[in-house]
Amino acid sequence: MKKSDSIWQNVHVFHLLCMAGLLIIPVGTFASSHTHGGITSMAAAVQDGKKISGNVTDASGEPLIGATVMVKGNTIATVTDMDGNFQLEVPNGATLVISYVGYNQQEFKVGNQRSYNFKLNEDSNTLNELVVIGYGQVKKKDLTGSVTAINRDDLNKGVQNTAQEALVGKIAGVNVITNSGAPGAGSTIRIRSGASLSASNDPLIVIDGVPVDNSTIEGGGNVLGGINPNDIETFTVLKDASATAIYGSRASNGVIVITTKKGSEGGIKVNYNGNVSVGVIAKRLTPLTADEFRRFVPTVTGVPSGVSFGTANTDWQDEIFRTAIGTEHNVSLSGNVMKKAPYRVSVGYTNQSGIIRTNHYSRYTFDGGINPTFFDNHLTVGLKLKASYEDNAMVSGDVVNNALRYDPTRPVMTGARGSNTPGLGYFIWMNGGSPMAIQTDNPVAQLELQKFNNKLSRAIGNATVNYKMHGFEDLQLNANLGFDILKSIYTKDVSDKAGPMYTSNMKDGTGLDYDGTQNKRNTLLDIYANYRHVFDKKHDFSAMAGYGWQHFWKKYDDTTLSPTGKELFSPSHYESEYYLLSLYGRVNYTYDEKYMLTATLRSDASSRFAKDNRWGYFPSVALAWRVSSEDFLKDNRVLSNLKLRLSYGETGQQDILNDYPYMTTFTISYPEASYRFGDKWYRTYRPNAYDTDIKWETTATWNVGFDYGFLDNRIYGTVDLYKRHTTDLLNTINVISGTNFSSILTTNIGEMNNKGIEFSINTQPIRTKDLTWDLGLNYTWNTSKITKLNTIDSESNFVQTGAISGTGKYVQVFMVNKRPYTFYLAKQAYDNNGKPLEGKYVQPDGSISSTETRYATDKSALPKAYLGFNTHVNYKNWYLGLNAHGAFGAYVYNYIRADQYLQQVYSDQGSFSNILPSTRDLGFDVQQLYSDYFLEKGDFFRLDNITLGYTFKKLWNDKSDLRLAFAIQNVCTLTGYKGIDPELANGIDRDVYPRPRTFSLSVNLNF
Repeated sequence: MKKSDSIWQNVHVFHLLCMAGLLIIPVGTFASSHTHGGITSMAAAVQDGKKISGNVTDASGEPLIGATVMVKGNTIATVTDMDGNFQLEVPNGATLVISYVGYNQQEFKVGNQRSYNFKLNEDSNTLNELVVIGYGQVKKKDLTGSVTAINRDDLNKGVQNTAQEALVGKIAGVNVITNSGAPGAGSTIRIRSGASLSASNDPLIVIDGVPVDNSTIEGGGNVLGGINPNDIETFTVLKDASATAIYGSRASNGVIVITTKKGSEGGIKVNYNGNVSVGVIAKRLTPLTADEFRRFVPTVTGVPSGVSFGTANTDWQDEIFRTAIGTEHNVSLSGNVMKKAPYRVSVGYTNQSGIIRTNHYSRYTFDGGINPTFFDNHLTVGLKLKASYEDNAMVSGDVVNNALRYDPTRPVMTGARGSNTPGLGYFIWMNGGSPMAIQTDNPVAQLELQKFNNKLSRAIGNATVNYKMHGFEDLQLNANLGFDILKSIYTKDVSDKAGPMYTSNMKDGTGLDYDGTQNKRNTLLDIYANYRHVFDKKHDFSAMAGYGWQHFWKKYDDTTLSPTGKELFSPSHYESEYYLLSLYGRVNYTYDEKYMLTATLRSDASSRFAKDNRWGYFPSVALAWRVSSEDFLKDNRVLSNLKLRLSYGETGQQDILNDYPYMTTFTISYPEASYRFGDKWYRTYRPNAYDTDIKWETTATWNVGFDYGFLDNRIYGTVDLYKRHTTDLLNTINVISGTNFSSILTTNIGEMNNKGIEFSINTQPIRTKDLTWDLGLNYTWNTSKITKLNTIDSESNFVQTGAISGTGKYVQVFMVNKRPYTFYLAKQAYDNNGKPLEGKYVQPDGSISSTETRYATDKSALPKAYLGFNTHVNYKNWYLGLNAHGAFGAYVYNYIRADQYLQQVYSDQGSFSNILPSTRDLGFDVQQLYSDYFLEKGDFFRLDNITLGYTFKKLWNDKSDLRLAFAIQNVCTLTGYKGIDPELANGIDRDVYPRPRTFSLSVNLNF
């Protein structure tokens, strides 16, 4: 590098970082120290050694200024001067390590010479690293679509019980929301906000080449719960249609490709990773205390004079919450059999308590794989198996809300535990000598007398074969035979006379012994060929073509008995299956490493549709231009990468609940629809609506973007703009009674637009021998609008969604010209002091009356923008990392507050219910569920994780090291929302299990 170029480079680092808002002076090419004759050195005099000198240049012979020259395994080091020269005193027999940002590191053993010259080659690993895409791999620099890959070193640190948690805030356009603070809970993942309404908005997830079934698991299990985060090598997210169209019928909502770790090329390596954690409740609401309750209740209208309160002072939240302890242990062994068969085997154990008493989660995992090669590396066989067992002791979903509402003057127990009286010794509301059928359940009794358990076993595996043709190595033949087998056993056990059995089940105190078993099986076969050849050194051509077959099968059985074995409801059973057949192909062409073309076509047939609508065709095309490789830029020392991308493609959607939507089917009715014959209750069956013309939902996507890099990719990132249009929207709508077997029908009707901008920047402001500092930021803006919803659209023609309490109570709608999940509420009226007027609403003409006229608020549960931020500093053996994310523009309906009102404190049967101080101060006598007063901004910024670690290197040999780390998760949340947590997948705050704040100490040992 020339002197002027180096000075120009550092000036540009400063300016570029200032433009990025970082305002950091780069010191990566400078080090402070004492100086010998113009040469900077951090080395002291060395006894029994010698003084050497030398020069460091790039491949073209230009001097590299500020290159680091250090003695391996020692602190002796220096940096090169303005001419690339250095001087250093080194011990006899020393090995030098020469490094420079953006160049491959070089090692050299010092001999008898006194002077040395070194040439470093540019390190293009960032651009040349392979990225996993559908049915193949491609170099990052050759990508034409919107694809982001992050490896295990970039994932969130700290205790990660589930694979999704490691992805929070990491990728632009990807929003990951943990559904609950319970250990092992699943997450809602949205890529570019999703493209559907009534059909699934979940992305397709592919694990080591196996597209998994991510439909609902009985008992609410996590679809990725059995994947140990410690086994994951990379997440690759395919976002635009150019990248996803190769997956065709299931790719409208994006694709996440998970690749797990493989065997090592060297000798045997052992890794142990473990941690111990302590979780505490981060935030909770505070209802009236017992003394406040006693003073306030008599002032409420309708409460009889002289009502009798209890004598206890019970904090029901203290009774249900606890400090949660967790441990995790993972051991892996990897190696290479005779240098021909890399292998890796790992086992893991997770034992995590929840912050709610009786909630406990444990998991056992196994991951094993081997990849032997034969016939001079022409034949490669891959065998992979992941197995897991999860045991989840769950809690009732409404226990947190009940702890807020329960009378604080009542005791937890009124008799001996296990006494044979209503409530089994726990306090229960009685009306005379009988328990009340309508009452809030004692939250402690809910935890201790109800046993909800989900046991889930899963195995995902595949065998792959890759054959590189002898004599025609450009052609590779591939086969992938895989499976995903799952069994879930969900049980509910409640004793006779337990309090909750008077408000549910038979409502007469009869206990419950419920067993529900779900079996799911997904098998697949993919056969495809890859061809690649470079013609005349400039024409890089590759093609892929294949055939796919996949079969999904599921079966469900349940029984509902009393504790004595009496059948309470007739057993239910269903069995279902569907098939996918696919033909797919892709062509890639690159000219002179500058101009790139990718074209794909996939044709899918689904047994979910009738014969005439069975096949769907999903094409895509993408163009890219690597501007930085042009002659006028290729020698530019500032701009290291600039690639422009343009793509268009179509993807499909067929992920609906019913596997036979085009034919008449029957579903077992709810228990309430049972009929009695003799002394036994029988469940009835009801016919389902059907549509013989139902077909694929199709999403067309335009994407324009560019990838950039400066200063040998010391600063790099991407920018994407996209627009999606979904047609033949699978939507559940109301139909005229008598025209079908139901008044609602899922059919292809409707259209929706979606557009957005994504931006990411990653930089390393500081890079010296001892200190590096990395920063990353991603930002996404996205909005959607429904453009068609029914045959004839009008303001009164919409679909209700967002269910709250009771039957037919909804607070959101799908409506034309509105964003999905727009809140549909009544406009609250206020007095001159800004206080809401009870039962008064603003009408469309501006007048105020008691008519509860509801309207589309233009406020949606979907965020308009979200961001992720991460930074980490390495100083010698120390590590300090921080991760954060936020979302903006979403609204939250605070059902917890909306459901409370003053007269709730006392029922005509004589029971009491607690309220929040805000409910007391608001003064609404009766419930105002549909008032938009309870709709709040859900903006937040959360500091997810802080990790401090130290690595002990070379414990007993060069390959052994030990890393200790202390981490805090869910550190703090900045928000104006009045509830516990604004980060909700559906925008409705109801019965949410709080996210804990977790402190952990982890150990990572390698040898």
